[in-house]
Amino acid sequence: MHIIESKNPKSGKIYCYVGECIWDKHQNKYVNPRISVGSLEGEPPKFKPNKRFVSLMKASYAGQSSDDKKDKMIIETVKSKYGEIELISTRRRSEETQTAWAVFNGPAIVFGGITKRYQLDVTLRKAFGEYDAQEILSLAWYLASEGDALSNNDAWLCHYDSPAGRGISSQEVTKLLDRMDEDGIMTFYKNWLKSLERTSDKVLYDLTSISWHGKGINMAGWGYNRDNENLPQVNYALMCTRSTGMPIFAWPLDGSVSDVRTLRNTLHFLKKLDYKPDCLMMDRAFGSEENIAFMLKEGYVFLQALRVNSLWLRNIIDSGKNERLRPDSMIKTDDRVYYANTSICKWVKITRRNNKKEEVIETVVHLCKAKREKYECKVGESIISQHPCVVHVLFCQDLVGGQWDKFMERLNIEYERLKSDESSEPPKDISRYFSIYKKKHARKRTVEFNMENIEKHKNNYTGYICFISNDKTIPAAREALNEYSTRDYIEKDFDEMKNELDMNRIRVHSDNRMKARLLIQFIAEIIIREIRVRLRDSIECRKMTRKQISSHIKGIYKIKFNKKRKDICPELSKSQRSILEALGFSDSR
Repeated sequence: MHIIESKNPKSGKIYCYVGECIWDKHQNKYVNPRISVGSLEGEPPKFKPNKRFVSLMKASYAGQSSDDKKDKMIIETVKSKYGEIELISTRRRSEETQTAWAVFNGPAIVFGGITKRYQLDVTLRKAFGEYDAQEILSLAWYLASEGDALSNNDAWLCHYDSPAGRGISSQEVTKLLDRMDEDGIMTFYKNWLKSLERTSDKVLYDLTSISWHGKGINMAGWGYNRDNENLPQVNYALMCTRSTGMPIFAWPLDGSVSDVRTLRNTLHFLKKLDYKPDCLMMDRAFGSEENIAFMLKEGYVFLQALRVNSLWLRNIIDSGKNERLRPDSMIKTDDRVYYANTSICKWVKITRRNNKKEEVIETVVHLCKAKREKYECKVGESIISQHPCVVHVLFCQDLVGGQWDKFMERLNIEYERLKSDESSEPPKDISRYFSIYKKKHARKRTVEFNMENIEKHKNNYTGYICFISNDKTIPAAREALNEYSTRDYIEKDFDEMKNELDMNRIRVHSDNRMKARLLIQFIAEIIIREIRVRLRDSIECRKMTRKQISSHIKGIYKIKFNKKRKDICPELSKSQRSILEALGFSDSR
């Protein structure tokens, strides 16, 4: 909930409302109901409650307030904005006569400590200036704690210590997002990436989709929605470290762009920001020949998972069959057994003349018999470039059923499409599994499954996990599997942002505000990831949920006295002590 102040254009009187942004399932959109609570009168303006709010306050003072959480939140929101409300039947002590009051500084200790540890405050000041940096940090702390809409920050920021030291109204949030231009955002990322250069680690890269209701976002488009929602979306690219999942870089992309086409764009961004990852690790969605060739040409080190749908990869799988049959090729993990081999290859770009005497560029993946063997040109060919790489092939019997089911389901969907659309053609990677022809005098063409090739696929190419890499620290299939298994970090980051940090849908109405909103999200994710990584090594803390951790942190406070008396810090609970110790912070309240 948040306070909305609206000025009457005729009388000039300022009326106060408590607003709330909620999702209406029936209307299938966000609505913003308002509740009138009073007005601002006098000079300087002072809050005067209306009858409805007075009745809520009187019931609260009398201990007769309802159990309705909404009523309690209304009272708390108004108090956090305007302080204690003075009623006729109630006496309010002034600050001069107040003996002591509680200051809840748990978030300032934890979130502030992480902010200083990674110099987030310094980085934000360089990009946006002192005033905006304080507001951005305050909103990021609020997100890390509550995971609620930014417009509902008032009550939290007024209750807990924060860099801004006050609540930020929804109007002020909108103005802040407008001030956070692209230059400031890029300056932040450049300085943030520079601060990470001293830590050498492999980098995970992936995309998620964020759904969008309404109009105003030019980047919103129709594409593959990972939440299975029939809505336009914006793609959100994220890079994080492999060992800890610490976010490195994030950027929104057009919602209609497929995963495979985003990699070059993201790497160009990073190049402009003077950052080159030590090793990129990506899933099969990015494993196109164009991407692999681009990374090899530009000198990127990578570990790329592959789809078993290309002829060159199937040739490598076939060539290593006898090696994988050996008992010593077995790799045992906690839940599966694999049989693996590694092939040394050369990724070669050549030019040759086709049957029409036209010069064409082709890719050849040459299987080497020796480590330093090079590709030999055939007649009519000339080599443009060749780069060394290795291909890791792993076979698991437990994967056969699942991969076969997905393969057959894809063929079924494609079969129905080919039958309904006479002009359509099957994708190149599965065209061999269909026979398409037209009988003499027939009105429509005939579409049939090529059962011989389907049977061959089942016998030879299901149950495989394949990788291509040029990373010298990943020489064998076992190391490739171990490295790739850590990719669940980036999936957890996406899941946390969308389900716990209010990022399952976009709530702003312009591209610039969206980018600014995502940056605040990015900073909140840095704080949460640091807490998670530090607490996973603590026996007492590793089983706590994010909400439990946040609740313990918010419960840390100190009692301040007037007339320069020394503050008193109540004893921490066992969980609070464990959290501070695991994070490396002392109880310096």
